Amino acid sequence: MMKAVVVTKHGGPDNMELQELPTPSPGPGEVCIRVSRAGINFADILSRMGLYPGSPKPPFTPGMEVSGTVDEVGPDVEGFELGDRVVGSGTKGGYATHAIAKTNGVFK
Repeated sequence: MMKAVVVTKHGGPDNMELQELPTPSPGPGEVCIRVSRAGINFADILSRMGLYPGSPKPPFTPGMEVSGTVDEVGPDVEGFELGDRVVGSGTKGGYATHAIAKTNGVFK
């Protein structure tokens, strides 16, 4: 299990709450990052408000930019090992203790 900030409905920051959720597993071409830092960018804010093109429907965990260590490597992934220190852009659910990222957006 992991902790994650979840947007329960579109709007202000008062619509976000800390929840315990299952830790995600990476698919092909993905890694799971144990998040140590998450960026708060304008797209995350607009997504929370429901104003960003393609904003997910609540409930969802925002966070497109993270740094941390590789916690799990998905099938067919090369070039990443457990414990690698990385930054990720285009991640899914970065406002959490763990986030999934496609390896083409992850850098050592």
